[in-house]
Amino acid sequence: MNTEVEGKIADSSSLPMTKKLVALGEVIVVRFVAYALIALALLQLVYGSPEPSPFPLEASYLVGTLWFVIPALMIYGLRRNPKEYGLSVNRAPQSIDLALNAFPFYVLTNVAFIILMFMNWSYLEPLGALVLTGFFILALLLIVRMVSRKYDHFEEIQISQKKHRNNVLAILLLLLLPVILGIVLRRVSWPLVSTVVWQFIFSGFGEEIFFRGYIQSRLNVAFGRPYEWKGIQFGVGLFITAAIFAATHVLNSANIWLGNFNMAWWWGTFTLVGGILFGLLREKTQSVVAPGVLHGLEAVGEGLALLF
Repeated sequence: MNTEVEGKIADSSSLPMTKKLVALGEVIVVRFVAYALIALALLQLVYGSPEPSPFPLEASYLVGTLWFVIPALMIYGLRRNPKEYGLSVNRAPQSIDLALNAFPFYVLTNVAFIILMFMNWSYLEPLGALVLTGFFILALLLIVRMVSRKYDHFEEIQISQKKHRNNVLAILLLLLLPVILGIVLRRVSWPLVSTVVWQFIFSGFGEEIFFRGYIQSRLNVAFGRPYEWKGIQFGVGLFITAAIFAATHVLNSANIWLGNFNMAWWWGTFTLVGGILFGLLREKTQSVVAPGVLHGLEAVGEGLALLF
């Protein structure tokens, strides 16, 4: 992000409280009212029911497109500055390099899932969720420490074309790993391929564009970024966005618009920490590329989990 945009966001912490409340109200309504009602309407239109059973695989992709469409409407449709909302690839090679260097630490969260599997614990129950949360906190601290040491002067880092190509190739190989192993083990299936595609494109980049792109940036414009930790400047929008991200996962097992209030409360613990981690990477790089890549690489672990 250029210095002009950075300065505007930094100065916005002095905006009147009414404008801050308007921004907060906007993102809450967009996420929990507009998104939900549009998703239900799409399902009703295509499948004749807002809750088709069994839930078709392609329906996830239909609803998942809203992660991209709604931010596009709220940013481009309202003529807001895309760079101000993290939608910039100016420093994409640097962001991708950062995400790949963060990935080995993020794998710790996969280790936690393996522990839960062997102990027969669920991440939807207190003990399993708290173990996962602990590993997410550890991954966050290690990644922030790495970023502060290797990417302290992020804007000045230069990535050669050769290194960038190698980084992109590494991402592709990581994503193909579950599929290749599936072929070798004769366990490859459409759900496996779909999981990899869904997790990287829709869960990874889609959610990051929606949460860290639109929501966090909208709150940054209103609340500013007056705080700093390990060279990362941020504001209360970081934590509000993480809370909305966590609440979204809590609601995964519910449908309040149809009278289902079966909340997955413990799902919100480790996803809150994950939201803070992704938000910090968005603030450091001023783009959704780094959090999108790191979040999307969850596809590797999810794909391998289907095989074993």
